[in-house]
Amino acid sequence: MVEWTQLMKRVVLSVCVLIAFAMAFSTVAHARTYENIVAFGDSLTDHNGLSSYVGVYDPDTNPNGAPEVWSNGDVWVEYLAADWGANLDNNAIGGAMSLGHENAEIQALSDSGAFPQLGLVGQVDLYVSTDPEFDEEETLFTVLIGANDFLEFGKGEYYTTDPEVLIGGIMNNISDAVVSLYSEGAVNFLIINLPNIGITPSYSSKSAAEIAAITALIQAYNTALATTVESLKANLSGISIDLFDSFTFITELFDTNAFANVIGTYMELDAEGNRTGNVNGDADDYMFWDSIHPMTRTHEMMADELSETLYPEENDGGSSSCFINSVQGNAAGSATPLIVLVVSLFFVAIAGIGLKQRN
Repeated sequence: MVEWTQLMKRVVLSVCVLIAFAMAFSTVAHARTYENIVAFGDSLTDHNGLSSYVGVYDPDTNPNGAPEVWSNGDVWVEYLAADWGANLDNNAIGGAMSLGHENAEIQALSDSGAFPQLGLVGQVDLYVSTDPEFDEEETLFTVLIGANDFLEFGKGEYYTTDPEVLIGGIMNNISDAVVSLYSEGAVNFLIINLPNIGITPSYSSKSAAEIAAITALIQAYNTALATTVESLKANLSGISIDLFDSFTFITELFDTNAFANVIGTYMELDAEGNRTGNVNGDADDYMFWDSIHPMTRTHEMMADELSETLYPEENDGGSSSCFINSVQGNAAGSATPLIVLVVSLFFVAIAGIGLKQRN
């Protein structure tokens, strides 16, 4: 009986050690940070992008300029880079659509060669044309695009009036951008789906039917994006693509009144929706900077959520029971393989004990 107890203790100890090793390996493989971030997108990611071409907006000296940033501070990718201590190469341009730029005059300047191409595909083409050098394993490429396509579509200024054609076109543009980067050696991607435009202040005066329509359209886009991501992963060997659900995260902030004011704008807007330069109150109270763009605090909260859910730090704590830890698993992966490992090792050990006793 004593021998049996001692053997069982050895078995349990061995299994726990192997489980700890397996969990550590899983964490290292899936929960990590990167030394470099290369970002593409529109005004939700842009900081000093468009303004570097047209100058910072000033109603008197530069009325054709652009804001330095479409918020009251840094945007999500800057917070993420700061959290990781990563180098950031931000190629996002305010107003960018998935292919070109929402502003016809700016796009005309791009087409003439006065500006580079500024849409997602154009941003990627410009980046690739520089023959970039980067550490494949330590560089994360991020994409957040599509909101301006929908805004132009809603104004009736898009090339199509068919929602399926709209979404299909954006998916093709995102795929083309990812494939172009992949062909240059990029293997690690973060793609962010669209938040619900229907809860932004720009829709606060719309009818319930209009809000429901844009919400359904964004959800259809996000569903198509998830399918596109899976297709890219299936067809591009060795690629890693994380998809962050900003729709759910931003909607939860709105639904739970995470800010004192989730429907108004921090920036004072005139009757046409243009910024007057004045503010409406305390910045900490507002979720939205203007009718469509979030406050820097909202950006920071999204970056924190993104980091914690997709790239969590290694789990140093938890229960003292190795079995409980293995069953619960963690954000980096499923506990199922570990449970299978426990059961398999247990029965192997039992079989070994039985053989020893018979011998």
